Amino acid sequence: MKCPICGQELRPGKKDPNYLLCYNCKKKFKAPAEKVVKTEEPKKASVEEKEEKQYSNIPPKKVREKREAEMKKAYDEMLAADDTKKRKKKAQPKKEEVYDDVYDDDDDDEGMSMAPVIILGIAIVAVAAVIIYMLLK
Repeated sequence: MKCPICGQELRPGKKDPNYLLCYNCKKKFKAPAEKVVKTEEPKKASVEEKEEKQYSNIPPKKVREKREAEMKKAYDEMLAADDTKKRKKKAQPKKEEVYDDVYDDDDDDEGMSMAPVIILGIAIVAVAAVIIYMLLK
């Protein structure tokens, strides 16, 4: 087909072949629609296409239903397992811990040494003696 403005040959576009481009006058024209011979076979094909459209990111219905059934089953099992854990915890009686009201002041800890306490006491007395000595001077 030729350009209606300049008469140069039109070429199909690289991005969209439905448009013809004229490189001389920089215009874009829609490609003329081709005559389609009406037959019964294309009608059947179009009906089938409408029923089962194929998308690249959506799996077929059978596969989706199978996966959904698996997910529902796993979810129900998870909820059932969670319920059994809660029931087990509730079934166990709570143990009450007995506390004495009186504080234990006993320092009978066998693993603890008295050496750091003695050293700290000596250091306090020494610092106090130095302070008194400086004040009296």
